[in-house]
Amino acid sequence: MLFNFLVLYILSCIVRGKDGNMKVFKYIFLVLMLNKSFIAYSADTVEAFVVNLSEMNSQVRVTDLVCDKILHDDLIDAKSNFPISLCKGEDGLGQVELFIKIGCTKNKTIVKKNVTDGKKIPFLPTK
Repeated sequence: MLFNFLVLYILSCIVRGKDGNMKVFKYIFLVLMLNKSFIAYSADTVEAFVVNLSEMNSQVRVTDLVCDKILHDDLIDAKSNFPISLCKGEDGLGQVELFIKIGCTKNKTIVKKNVTDGKKIPFLPTK
């Protein structure tokens, strides 16, 4: 919002003279349309966090179930948050699968549906 105000103020200072008001309105319209296109682009994803609650690093594969895309397949540090960006489904929410490698034969799969912006998805490999 502050950005829009500053841009409009600068444009109004630049555009002066004959038909200055009309030019200002055209620039205002252009800035608002550009701003809406950026908002629409950013609204296509859900930003969330995978949280490792364990005291040790964990091998985790994070898969976006909407886009069917592997987002991460490596260690996640102990007691840390790992940011992820998920595609939105038709309902506007994300879905994620965590495949946690615990040992040679023991693994754990966690599926989280209805993921919203800012949601923390915690896991503890031993439970």
